Amino acid sequence: MNAMIEVGERIRSMMPLGMNQRDLARRADMTPDALSRALNGQRGLSPAEVASIAKTLGADTHWLITGAPDPLAVSVAARHSWDARRRVRVNDGQEEDRTILDQVVSLYRAAYPQGPAGSGPLPATPAALRNALGSTFVRNFANAIESELGVDVIRIPGLTTDYSIRIGERGVIVLATQSSWFRSNWSLAHELGHLALGHHTSDVSAKRIQRDEKAADNFAGGVLVPNEVLEQFDSPPDARSVAQLVWNLGVSTEAIRIQLRKAKRPLTTPVAEALSKSTPLLMRQNVTALATSGEANPIVAREQAASSRRFPVTLLSALQDQIDLGAASPELLAWALDVPVDDIDFPEPIDETASEIAERINADRPTAADWHAILAARA
Repeated sequence: MNAMIEVGERIRSMMPLGMNQRDLARRADMTPDALSRALNGQRGLSPAEVASIAKTLGADTHWLITGAPDPLAVSVAARHSWDARRRVRVNDGQEEDRTILDQVVSLYRAAYPQGPAGSGPLPATPAALRNALGSTFVRNFANAIESELGVDVIRIPGLTTDYSIRIGERGVIVLATQSSWFRSNWSLAHELGHLALGHHTSDVSAKRIQRDEKAADNFAGGVLVPNEVLEQFDSPPDARSVAQLVWNLGVSTEAIRIQLRKAKRPLTTPVAEALSKSTPLLMRQNVTALATSGEANPIVAREQAASSRRFPVTLLSALQDQIDLGAASPELLAWALDVPVDDIDFPEPIDETASEIAERINADRPTAADWHAILAARA
């Protein structure tokens, strides 16, 4: 089929019910005749016209032209906090965070000029996702997400909240560095919920945000503290045993209290007293009960991991390859690694000798004979 006709068919397929070609032409700043001929494959569309039509229809420009998803298209979902005074979920730092997120997207576009590999469909239920990650995923949550789900995890300072991004078909979770490892785990599960439930849309209405945030929190609860795990809190004899359970789950005492309340499970006095404490306090008071795996201080080890800058090795490796080819700026890798650009190994420009430079400059200049011929022709 003629490629221009295929473009026309894709445009028609995106026109909402009640919109005719005249309406679309007017809103896209085209004449009805020009649009009609374009839709029927009798004329091409300029880049400006395609962009205008795509904006009018809320369609992807790359898809309108090629019929394929844009391998570098970007969509973002953010974790919103609850504002009790305004009784709405808010992300007051989104403008402040935009610069960092734009830089992250720049890394991917430079590292993968044709677009990053897709993550593939994620398990759509918390139970299926837990099964995919394995039984001990919490301790190395970010690594498990990358290896088992094909979703990248980035931690970086300076963000006011946490985000999930789709770059083409690749899922990327971008977290703010923080010492609260249990909050970091919840954020990872929350953003996985956004990705798994398909919350990356152009609809940013307050109603949609409220609904999606609630769904993502429920998803996170199901991943980290499912009902079958809550049974373990029915009979711990003391705070030490409760601390072990909290530590193994990798979430906060508050999150566990909320999940227990949702499940309407009664609490024994020792459990209620232990869970009434903040997570750091409960952990510090019972540090000898925590599984250490040879770590001198397991609490500090988790805090250090949650507060450390992190980028996927595959991304940094692909970016280095592009730098070696001279196709990407070493400044991008320096930013990701938080090092001076002089520390990055990249090809130096080839030095030319003075005679080579003179030869190159003079190569296309007219000779004396050429000048005499030019002057003679003008005489």
